[in-house]
Order: sequence, then C-alpha cells, then structure tokens
Amino acid sequence: MRYLVFLIFVPLFAFDFFHIKKANEYFEKKEYLKAAKEYLKIDSQKALMNAANSYYKAGDYQKAIELYSKINDKSLEFEKLYNMGNAYTRLKKIDKAIEMYKKALKIKKDKDAEYNLKLLEKLKKQKPPKQQNKNNEQKNKKQKQNKNQQNKQNKNNKQKQNKSQNNNQQKKQNKKNSNQQKQTNTQQRQNNTKQNKQQNKTKNKNNTQQNPQNKFALKQKMEKLKEQKFVKTKESNTSDIRMKYYEKQIKSLKFNTLLLPLRSEE
Repeated sequence: MRYLVFLIFVPLFAFDFFHIKKANEYFEKKEYLKAAKEYLKIDSQKALMNAANSYYKAGDYQKAIELYSKINDKSLEFEKLYNMGNAYTRLKKIDKAIEMYKKALKIKKDKDAEYNLKLLEKLKKQKPPKQQNKNNEQKNKKQKQNKNQQNKQNKNNKQKQNKSQNNNQQKKQNKKNSNQQKQTNTQQRQNNTKQNKQQNKTKNKNNTQQNPQNKFALKQKMEKLKEQKFVKTKESNTSDIRMKYYEKQIKSLKFNTLLLPLRSEE
C-alpha cells in the first residue's frame, strides 16, 4: 500500500515541478502574466503567493490583492499583508494601505514596513491642504467659468444694444427719407400747379389777343346772315303779292280749276 501511495505522489510532484520551473522561467523573463498562470496551476499557498506577486509585477494590483486575500498560511501572513499594503498604495487607497502595514508590523518589526507607514501617514496629514488646493482650483475654475459666462452675456447684450441702436438709426433714416420724399412730392405738386397756372394765364392772354379778330369775323358772319334773311323775306313778300293778284283774276274769270304760275327761281 505504501508503494502505491509513493507511486501516485511521484507523478504529482513531477507535474508541480514542471509548472514551477516553467513559471520561474517566465518570471525571470519578466513575462509576469504567463508566470502567474503557471503558478495558479500549482495547488499550494506558496504558489498562490507567487501568482499574486506576478500580477503585482504586471501592474494588475486589484487582481494581486484578490489573490493575496485567499492566502491563509500563517507563515506567509506578514508577506501577504506587506504586499497588500504596497498594492493598495499603488491604487492610491491610502487608508487601506496604512491598515495593512499596521497589521503587518503587529506580526513583526520591519524597517521597510515602518518607513512606508510613516510616509503614508505624513501624506495623509498633508492631504487636507491638498484638498484645500483642489477646492481652490475648483473655486477658481468656477469663477473663471462665471466670468466667461458673464463676458459672453455682456457681449450678447452689447450686440443686442448695437442691433437696437442700428434699428433705431435705420428707422430714423427711413423716416427722414420719407419726410424728404414727401417734401419733394409737395414741392413738385406746387411747381406743377404753378406751371399749370402760368400756362392757363398764357392761354387766356392769347385768347384775349385773338378775341378782336374773332369778334370782327363773327360780326361779318352775322351781317351776312341778316342780309340773306332779308333778301329771302323780300322775295317771299313779292311772291305773295303776285299770288294774291292771280287768285283775284282767276276768281273774276270763274274757272273751275286753279291755275297757279310757277314760282320764279330768281
């Protein structure tokens, strides 16, 4: 039975030895992620510590802390806590880092752990002024933003004011142009009226100068018409006398028919 157990143990040991050798080679070549994967294939607390250290070297501090937390071997407790303090420091989690260093120093004294702890506590004391500077920076930034916003608002207001002034000036100019146009139109109408009056006056004057000639021509025409009427009336009276004479002679002769002489065309 002992031989059977020994035969089983030897292949397992050979399997772990192969991965340990391979992981160490990767670690020496600074291929830390490959080394971590090989260490995780080995079922031991020491291999788990090496895997966590490999992730720390690769810069994956959160993964390293996760693996450190799984180590429960008392002989590795100080190394685990010290390395967790370093990982938390890299992640800028100062309070957690201080907590890990203090726990590690309770297990044993260590110069590196004491130095790191004092350094972090000093940084923590200096943090409020840093925070104050940050607050001042934020305040200055906010003031600068407010100032820029105010400048922008003032610029917009100035643009609106200039636009309003330009509109008012344009309205005044339009009104002035309109008044000038009205004055021009009024002056034009007055000139037209004056010109028409002058033309009418000239026309009347010309008519007045032509009236004597027209009156003389009209007078001659009227006199001619009167003469023609008088001649016609005279001829008519002469014809009537002759008619009456002939009628009287006919009646004395007692003719049954009425014979009338033709009227002279002269």
